Amino acid sequence: MSEIKAIIVDDEQHCIDALQTMLQKKCPGVEVIGSAKSVKEAKELIDERAPDLVFLDVEMPYQNGFELLKQFEKVNFEVIFTTAYEQYALKAIKFNALDYLLKPFSIKELQDALDKSRDKKSNKVKEGGQQSPMDVFLQNMKTLQQSHKKIALPTINGLVFMPVQNIVRCESTGNYTRIFFTDKKNLMVSRPLKEFEELLSDVDFFRVHNSHLINMQQMQSYIQGEGGFALMSDGTQVEVSRRRKAEFLKKAMQF
Repeated sequence: MSEIKAIIVDDEQHCIDALQTMLQKKCPGVEVIGSAKSVKEAKELIDERAPDLVFLDVEMPYQNGFELLKQFEKVNFEVIFTTAYEQYALKAIKFNALDYLLKPFSIKELQDALDKSRDKKSNKVKEGGQQSPMDVFLQNMKTLQQSHKKIALPTINGLVFMPVQNIVRCESTGNYTRIFFTDKKNLMVSRPLKEFEELLSDVDFFRVHNSHLINMQQMQSYIQGEGGFALMSDGTQVEVSRRRKAEFLKKAMQF
């Protein structure tokens, strides 16, 4: 097994020590070549040592792990995020199928993450210049935090950048999602609807039905019924499931 040169970035020394011990004792083929406790230290260390893999803590004082990644024009190393918090950032990590470890994690979880990282690195070599999940992730993290929010949608031809407010609704089609826009166009994306729900629930989207996620900002009216229907700006009527009706109406009263 080829040696993986790894760096650990975490603001807590005991977390660095614990992870390093787990790697040394239970993960052959991984060599820890350094550690850092801040974004500044990590940037200097990565530039100097050129690691294959970085274990990156999400929550750190002053600057978080994502701000470290934004400092690189191209992320030429694999990343396994480590975090103790189930927050919005973790939704974005899951959405882009990146590796993460939720603290406290087990040796088995660590080994599985390393296996996925190895596979991803191998696939990246085969795929050549295709847009990586990390590139999509960084774009989404950057734009979803801005006042004019956009989402990067991966397609077979590359990325489509679309303002969130231009999305009317998302409809499930198995493991794919069809996204409908205000200009009447639509786009099929190879992500299940659940992942869009996780990514967009904090920006006024609501899952009204197993098959439908709507932009509440694009809803014009509500039609009463057993569950009822949401009348959207593009003229479509989206069914609201009976079991989600009460929560939906509560949400709708905020607009």
